Amino acid sequence: MPKVTYFHEITFEDIPEGQTLLDVSIHHRIPHLHQCGGQARCTTCRIQILDGLSHVSPRSPLEEKVASERGWDEFTRLACQTHVHGDVVVRRLLDNSQDIIVLDLEELHGGSAGEGKELDLAVLFSDIRDFTTHSEQNLPYDIVHMLNRYFTAAAEPVLNNNGFIDKYIGDGILAAFGTRDESPETACRNAVRAALGMLEAARRLAPTLEQQFHVPLHIGIGIHFGTAILGRIGHPGKRQITVIGDTVNTASRIESMTKEFATPILLSDSVVSQLPGALQLDPPFAVPLKGKTAPMQLYPCRGFTVPDTIFLVQSSFDNLVPRAAAFGERFYANLFDTYPELRPLFRSDLTAQSKMLMSILSSAVKGLNRMPEIVGGLRALGKRHQEYGVSRIDYDKVSRVLIRTLEEFLAEEFTPEVQHAWRTVYGMIAETMIEAAEN
Repeated sequence: MPKVTYFHEITFEDIPEGQTLLDVSIHHRIPHLHQCGGQARCTTCRIQILDGLSHVSPRSPLEEKVASERGWDEFTRLACQTHVHGDVVVRRLLDNSQDIIVLDLEELHGGSAGEGKELDLAVLFSDIRDFTTHSEQNLPYDIVHMLNRYFTAAAEPVLNNNGFIDKYIGDGILAAFGTRDESPETACRNAVRAALGMLEAARRLAPTLEQQFHVPLHIGIGIHFGTAILGRIGHPGKRQITVIGDTVNTASRIESMTKEFATPILLSDSVVSQLPGALQLDPPFAVPLKGKTAPMQLYPCRGFTVPDTIFLVQSSFDNLVPRAAAFGERFYANLFDTYPELRPLFRSDLTAQSKMLMSILSSAVKGLNRMPEIVGGLRALGKRHQEYGVSRIDYDKVSRVLIRTLEEFLAEEFTPEVQHAWRTVYGMIAETMIEAAEN
């Protein structure tokens, strides 16, 4: 029987001949992105065949269409369409949202990105206030450690909201929203949502950096919407996709004003005009910016006027990530204490089951901005749960236990608004899975 090796990971033997590589991953609980549920309607399950190309099936017509559009070589395949007939060695190509966006830019905008393409983008620039001054008292190794801790936390809200991280500039982050053909309103909302998430991330990390390195963590964020050029820039031997133009420069200059006006988030009028009535704004002020002939209206932003479901779920989930293992264990302890009849539906290895739970929650949270793309994955998950013996009423039981466990872990942060957001999101996910199982 065939043997499948995940490069630098693990080998599985006795694979049923004809099984797809995605099915191999799912069966053996290997985290493998597949937003469309294995329907060849996305490319998130793509893999690279490192050895054994002759031991897998030819491309299906659906996969051939995708590969042709994106200019793939013969070794790049969709795991959901690739059937195993012998020993193969594979490497998963996508691990996170940034990977998806970067590869989409490279493949879908391949020719135009090399030549330069104009896009309407919301550009976000963030910076740590007075970091250079405060970091002088620390060793270089500590400075790198601090920045990596901060970038890990602050970049997550950007990636979760379809943002493309263009580059890290010292202690700053330059990100663009709208590279995936989103509407101007969606791009600006995602940028604001990311900014609010970055503030939350900095707030959670600040006590640690203050205690360990005596460095206060305060950030400023400027956002501007306008036309920018997407292109591959640099020496022919090392070029990278980047955004350039006046919109980028303006976002940087807006951020520089956050310290002067003692506000963490400043938006340009072009951002605010795309989200009429949606934002909590302080009175604007007119500011002369370098390179601008007239003063620019800038708006301090405190959040959304109506609680934003996606932001509330994302920010509260980020709070759970450092305690993911404990959360998963507690969830199943609560579930089986309350509903012991559900215990036979789960495998005996609850450690692996807890990891799978958090992986599913993470994928759902990261995909809230791309619901049309992840519906297929949720439907496939619903059909698998039906095979396990899960019924409609079981989803309600899980909902009640999930809410209770979230309340235990989030404590005072589990406000009525956050609870409502989680109920809404879980209800949407559950109904998609149930519908697939019953049809």
